[in-house]
This record gives sequence, C-alpha cells and structure tokens, in this order.
Amino acid sequence: MKKAVRITAFIAICFVWLSGVYEVLRWKDTQGDYISSVTELKNTPDDTVDVVFVGSSHVYAGIYPSYLWSDWGISAFNLSISGMDRDSAYYYMKHMFKTQSPKVAVVDMFALSFDTHLMAGNVYRNYISLPLSKDTLPQLKAYAAKDKSVSANIYDYVARWPIIHTRYRELTRYDFELDAPNYFARGEYPNWECQPTWLYRPDEASPKIFESDQEKWLDDLVSLCKENNCELVFMSLPFRSYEDEQNYIDHAVIYADEHGIPMFDFNRMTDELQIDPQTDFFDETHVNALGAKKLSRFMAQWLDDTYDMPDHRGDAAYEVWDKDLKYYEHRRDGDAMASSQDMYEFLPMMLRLDDTVAVIHLSGEYESEKYEVLTEYGLSEEDIAGGGIWVLKDQVIYPVEGTYLEELDKYSTLKIENGTVMINRSNYAANDNGLAITVYDRFLNKTLAYKQF
Repeated sequence: MKKAVRITAFIAICFVWLSGVYEVLRWKDTQGDYISSVTELKNTPDDTVDVVFVGSSHVYAGIYPSYLWSDWGISAFNLSISGMDRDSAYYYMKHMFKTQSPKVAVVDMFALSFDTHLMAGNVYRNYISLPLSKDTLPQLKAYAAKDKSVSANIYDYVARWPIIHTRYRELTRYDFELDAPNYFARGEYPNWECQPTWLYRPDEASPKIFESDQEKWLDDLVSLCKENNCELVFMSLPFRSYEDEQNYIDHAVIYADEHGIPMFDFNRMTDELQIDPQTDFFDETHVNALGAKKLSRFMAQWLDDTYDMPDHRGDAAYEVWDKDLKYYEHRRDGDAMASSQDMYEFLPMMLRLDDTVAVIHLSGEYESEKYEVLTEYGLSEEDIAGGGIWVLKDQVIYPVEGTYLEELDKYSTLKIENGTVMINRSNYAANDNGLAITVYDRFLNKTLAYKQF
C-alpha cells in the first residue's frame, strides 16, 4: 500500500514538473515575435466575441479588431495563423466555439489554393499551438494524409516532440514571461511599412473546379457554423495572386452564391475601397495598416448594417477591446516616432502616449537656439544652454543630478549615471553633439524610440 502511494506521488510530482517545463518550452508564436492568437483567445472572456475572422497571415495583416471597436464597438477577434490551411482553419474554429459564441464567422478563402506547408515553422504554428484535446489526433491525421513529413512522425506531433526536443536551445525572456500583447491584443498584426506591389485582377471570372477535399472543407465549415448558430461569411483579402489562386476564389464565389453565403472578393473590390498597391501594402501579399483600415472599416459597416451588431463600448466585460485599441495606438505612435527624422514632429508624439517615460539628453557642443522648442516641454533657456539629462513622465520633467534609478516595469530598469542612460544593458546616451531622446513604453514593455537630433 505504501509503495503504491509512493509511486502515485512520484508520478504526480513528475507530471507537475513536466507540465512546468512544457509551459516554458511550448510553441508560443502563431504570427511572429512571440505573439499567439491562441494565447490571445485564451485570455478573452468567454462569450464576448461577436465576430471572428479566420485565415492566414492575409487576415491578421488585413483585419484589425481595433478598427471595428473604435467607431462601432464591435467585439471582433482575429483567429488567424501564419499559413493557415484548410484543416487548421476548421479545427481552430472548433476550438474557438468551445468558449465563444460569435454571431458571425468570416473565413478567408486563400486556403483553397494550397494543401501543405513549405516551412516547418508553419506546420508547428498550425498543428501544435492548440491545447491537446480529443480533436488533436483527427486534426493531425487530416493534414498528415497530405504531408508525408508529418505522417511519418504523427505521434511525435501529438507529444509535441519536434518542439520539446529543440526549443531549449533558443529560449528567450518571452518563454518565461509572455509578451504583453498576448493578454490584450485581439489577433491583428499592426504594420505601417510600405512596399509597392501589383495585383492580379482579371476582367472576367474563370472558376477552377474544386477537388473533393476543397468542397468538403467548405461543406464542413457550413455544418460547423450551423451547429453553433453562427452566420458564415466568405472573403478573399487583397494579395498578389496568380491565375490559379484567383480561379479557385472565383469558384468559391459560385459556391457561396449557391449556398446563400455572403462573399467578398476584395481583389476585385480594390477600386471600390480605394486600396492602392503603391501605398497600402507592406510586402507583395500583405496589406499594411492603411489597407487594413479600409478593409476593416468596410467590414465593420457591412456587419453593422447586416446583423445590427451590438455596441459594447463602455461595458466593463469588454475591457480587453479597450486595451487592444490602446495597443494599436501605442504601436502606431511608436512606429511613427521610430521612423521620424523631424524633431518638431517627434516631440508632440512623445507626449501623446500615456504610460511612457522619456529621457532627454543634451550633450557636447551645439547651438542652444536650435533646441528652444524644448522650453515647451519644461526646460528653461538656461537648461538648454547648459546641457544635462532630464526624465519626462506624466508630462512632468525632472532634472537628473547624480545617479537616477527607476524600475520602469518588472522587466526593465532605467539607470542614469555619469552621462550614461542605461535601460537594462543598452546605453541610450547622446553620442554626438546635440540632443538625444529615448522613449520607453511601460504598457508594451519596450523602448519605442531612440533619436538623436
């Protein structure tokens, strides 16, 4: 009896220990930079999502829930995975329906144009990011039937062995402490970069007949949404498609019409939405924040007109959407500051965001008249002429004399001493004659900008 108790206790201890180890080693990235829509969904209160968008990187780049929230109060979630294939889309939706009851599911049709993944990372993102459940093996078997690299090692994927076996070599801080957006972002991927591209937009539709598994996927989506009392909508976001890809989308339009499903082929609606391939993309196949705003606002208006979506702004139960909007604003202004080369443009942005700490450093030989604008931010003309270091937070400026030490958040420490401005191990002091400004974001737990003027 005592032996059985000892064995049981040993097994229990091992299980707890291994669970803790796995929590560190597990795959936490479905979009890049340790951001996971699965983790974001886990941190979404049950039955608060009214609209879910499902698809590949086209969707998390092209639909920002923050846009739907800011003016309409629509509680949208972007359940998208890099390279999301058909089987993955179906099973991720099944997982989502366990905790959410959206009125509408909007599914991207890009997955019709490919069967398997070219990158192992996208296999991991799509097939070992979800928690283990009774659907794990069916999901893997469905994909393994098309991908021999997975079918040969399917039970390794069930056990998460491809990750456990190698992840210890690449651990970072974010494996032990999740990046902040995983708790309040709603699945978007904010990006303000711009790379001109071109779009394939044939004048006439040329539908390509589906294979049986493509039609089965659409049939399964219809059944899944009916089972969960959820309206189904199809879309195809703008990307640099080729003829075969567009032909499958053209056939999806026919399927949607036959089944009474709304369908938006945004590749054919770019003129209507004024989406410009020269300004609204960050690479050849993904729209940037400018394009996403046009797409998201179109969808928000259509959803509101069609389904009379409730406005949840001001409701405490939907606080994560307020935080998501704040996340978007901090990312937007942080990216603008990082790319700005104009001091007069930069300084107002520095004050616009809350939860930030700025360090102003005037050093070396310079013409003080050049920096007279700093008097608007609390410095005197004597301060500017004499140089020094100041900390600006909560719109109050503090001169630094001697050593200055502040815990910015639980991850980072600011230490100013002997002309150095250290945030953790990085020195942000002025290294030229003139002005250096560093802005740290306590909401995003990161340095937003370091500029010398």
